[in-house]
Amino acid sequence: MAVTSQTITDTRYRTAVKYLSDAAANANVSLLDVSGLMGFQTGGKVNLAKIYWTSSAPSGGLNILWDAGTNVAGFICEGTSGTYGYMPGQPGIAQPMPLAGSSTGDVLVTNATATFTLVIEYHKIEATVGHGNGWTGND
Repeated sequence: MAVTSQTITDTRYRTAVKYLSDAAANANVSLLDVSGLMGFQTGGKVNLAKIYWTSSAPSGGLNILWDAGTNVAGFICEGTSGTYGYMPGQPGIAQPMPLAGSSTGDVLVTNATATFTLVIEYHKIEATVGHGNGWTGND
């Protein structure tokens, strides 16, 4: 795989992961498989709470995608470095609903050949009462 990851933390309400890619192009490579998260139940979702990146500025940026029948862009990290979510009042970027086709809740990345470090903090979305799926909020 062209992207390596290191889970920094996985608590009952948030997960932070560091990703590295060295001179590689990526097409719909998995960043986060929500089924492996603490407290996960089928149908779980996360939002993109904080994003930090440094890169070799690939053409088109680092495209962070929501995995679905037709993937949907969640955020594009453009340029050599930047952040999102570190200033007061910046909301988490939620997965749009409904997505075309079946949505897994997973997060992917697509980019032209690049070297990058990417750190994303995800916040877990509590399940809607009565539906019996998503993050439990109790673990």
